[in-house]
Order: sequence, then C-alpha cells, then structure tokens
Amino acid sequence: MKKMFQIILASAILLVLMGMVRSEYRYNQVQIQQTMERIDPSHNEDISYLEFLTYRVMKNGSARVATLGSSVTKGVGASSPDFSWRALMQQEIRGASRPLRHVTVSNHGHSGYTSVMLLNHDVLSKVYSTRPDLIILETSVINNYRRSVTLDDTKKSIEQLYRTFKKELPGVEILFISPNPILKENLDPSGLNQLGHTFEEYVDFTQEIILANGWNYFDTHGHMLAQMDAGNIKKEDILNDMIHPNDLGYSIWHQEIYYNALAQPNFGQK
Repeated sequence: MKKMFQIILASAILLVLMGMVRSEYRYNQVQIQQTMERIDPSHNEDISYLEFLTYRVMKNGSARVATLGSSVTKGVGASSPDFSWRALMQQEIRGASRPLRHVTVSNHGHSGYTSVMLLNHDVLSKVYSTRPDLIILETSVINNYRRSVTLDDTKKSIEQLYRTFKKELPGVEILFISPNPILKENLDPSGLNQLGHTFEEYVDFTQEIILANGWNYFDTHGHMLAQMDAGNIKKEDILNDMIHPNDLGYSIWHQEIYYNALAQPNFGQK
C-alpha cells in the first residue's frame, strides 16, 4: 500500500512538472512571437539593423552580412585580420544577444578596386553566393579619387550596384558607407587628382547621390573625424600609411558604425 502511494505521488508530481514545462514553453513561444511581430521589418520601419538581423535569425536560424568595398574593407593596415572593422563588428554583433550569435559577416574587400570595378561579375557572384540578409557597401571612393574616375561614372556605378543587388537578392537590405579619412598628400601635395577633385569631393558627391535616391547611408568618414576631433587624435595617429587605417583607426571605424548605424532605430537614418 505504501509503495502504491509513493507511485501515485510520484506520478502526480511528474504531471505537475510536465504541466509547468508546457506552460513555460507556451509562455516562451508567446514571447518569441511577440518579439518577432515587434521587429518584423515588413511592417516596422523604425527598427535597427541589429533588430533586423535578430528577426532573420529567429525566422531562419541564422543571418548573414556581407561587407563589400576596397582594401579598407578588406582590412589592409590592421596588425591582424581580427582587428579589421569587419571582424570587430562581427564580434560585437555576436556578443549582443543570444540570437545574434548566429550572425556571420563575410568580407568582400578588394584592394585597389573602384566602385566601377565592384561591378565585376566575379565580385558580384561571390557576394551572391553568401546569400546575405544585409550588405554593407563601402563606396570605394578612395580608389575612385586616386584613379581619377569621373563623377559621372562614380554615380552610375553606385546606382548600378544598388539596383543589381536588389534584383539578384530579393529582400536584401543595403547600407552604403563612406571610407575612412586619408591624408591629402597620398596622391599629390595639393590633394587634387588628375580631374582636379579632392577625396572629400568624392565622399560628399556619393553621399548626395545615395541620399537623393532615398537609400540608407552612413558617413564613416565624418563620424570618424568627429570622434578624432573629440579625442584630439590626428589622422596620422589612426593610419598605417597615408590611406589604410591601423588598429586604432579600425577600432574607431567599428565603434562608429556599430553604435551610430547598426544599433540605431530606423536603420540609423535620421
């Protein structure tokens, strides 16, 4: 009789525990569903890129970011690939929340490439193959400036890049960013290229094009300069040479894009 009572008691306790587990599971499912509804980009325009990536992870199990651009996107000048802005950004994203641990950031930086050269079939195909949810597209205008690419060709290539990715990767989000500050003496003491343009003219020109089209843009160049000014940091302090950032430069780049673009509502747009 005593043994039978113990069996009944154990069964009752088990049923209670199972009920508690089911209740907790249902509660968690409701919480997940509510979170997904809140950050669903199809009807919430004020979410951040981090929330967008969280939604994609919760929906698909993972999310992918592709960074595309020139050698400063590749990470040239860093003491190790781990100290490029891409690698630092991936580490920061993955540490932000449990869902974001499942985000990967692929690097498609190409040394010496202009925005026109980024339209190369092989370059585009490698980006397509990663099936990114988000493309962070550095405009590569350091090389447009240094190679004296016309402003007209710069405009056409930027617009073509956007339309090509939107066509080939339905649902992808695209964030254009400018590159880092450079020393004007990198090309000529005057700071002018063969067309008589400064590097800053290319930065300002591409920003105007992108914003005029209503596309998302982050001014890495301007944000880095503001942060450097606040910390009394000179350009020479953040560059490995006249063009490529050192570890400090890439650290500032990563912090600015993460906190002032990726983590901000409305995809970081004012």
